[in-house]
Amino acid sequence: NKMPYAPSRQTALYAGGNHQAPHRMNDVWEYHLASNTWRLLYHPDGGNAGKHKAAYFLTSRTLVRHPDTKLTPRQLKQIADYKTWWLKHVTLKDGHIATTNGGPIMPVHTWDAFTFDQQSQKLLWGMGVNPAAQPTTHARFTNQSVATVKQKLDPNYTPMWMFDPKTRKWSHYKTSNKRAPLRGMGATMAYLPDIKKTLWYVAAQNVSPHAYEMYLFDSAADTWTPLKPNNARPLSTLVLKDKVAPASELQSAYAPKHNTLLAVLKHDTFAYNLTTNTWSKLNTDPTIYAHDAHSIFAYDSHADVFLLAFPPNGRGKQLRLAAFSLKTKKWTHLKPKGPPIPQTKFGSYIGYYDPTHNALFIQGRYVKTPFLYRHKKGNPAPTSPKK
Repeated sequence: NKMPYAPSRQTALYAGGNHQAPHRMNDVWEYHLASNTWRLLYHPDGGNAGKHKAAYFLTSRTLVRHPDTKLTPRQLKQIADYKTWWLKHVTLKDGHIATTNGGPIMPVHTWDAFTFDQQSQKLLWGMGVNPAAQPTTHARFTNQSVATVKQKLDPNYTPMWMFDPKTRKWSHYKTSNKRAPLRGMGATMAYLPDIKKTLWYVAAQNVSPHAYEMYLFDSAADTWTPLKPNNARPLSTLVLKDKVAPASELQSAYAPKHNTLLAVLKHDTFAYNLTTNTWSKLNTDPTIYAHDAHSIFAYDSHADVFLLAFPPNGRGKQLRLAAFSLKTKKWTHLKPKGPPIPQTKFGSYIGYYDPTHNALFIQGRYVKTPFLYRHKKGNPAPTSPKK
């Protein structure tokens, strides 16, 4: 549900896959608030691959681990349909497996690992796990051995993907430099404009071995610098024992004014101070519930507060608004004037803070009318709206 803002375009970008099977597409959209316009930047290459999710797990996991598994007629048809789709829309060239137009295959959630890098002018998606681009599946469907397919793969390709909104093209990020492993689900990425680098953070127990990573990525130099906060205390200790750093499925937003990344996860609020290189827990508030699939979290640079739109029980349809101040280290529940946030009957919400127009944008899925919230009156310095 995260929409990274692209200052140079004055738009917010959106992409990502569904948790269940219905929607697994690599389409990319952007929203322009000044004209209230959505624009499709990348048509879904191969259409919706979500219907092949069951066959993907069969070919990449079940039959790999247990090749003698007896398949039902339904499963055999699922694999046959998946093979037809795969041979039409997937290719192995230039050392990696991708769609014929060079996009990711059957992408999953963005989680919060989704940001716009202002140096490269590209959308970064540190997927952490990249499904469906499996050498086992490709070998099965192209009548090759897995060893043969793996020989054709370039090990410098990573789980991260990048999208250039100007050229409207995906690129599979690769590097021969030492980098973050980019493992684990439920990570976060945040661009830090004051130092022109992107922060990658994951503390996930949903992979084996567990993933604990914290890096700064410089897209211009193509370098990954490991961060060792709190006097190089292990990140796993900070998360599990000290409980001063967030676990997986967090949401984060950065305040350049304070050199601070704020992270929220359920009832807890954490802060990473870039200047002191320290994580700390600032607040636990049972009336707040932040979840990267159900709430919207952003930094309001005009009011200098962090805004959270969230359902009270974590999964409800009616959103509430709250603001967090680094000065008081407390949440304030908001009762904005005007109409309530349009309620969605299905799915969740997407949103972002637009610094050009000083407004928090919220769009419910299957709801035509977007909602805008302005915490502090007045606008930043006017800029020329993009046509």
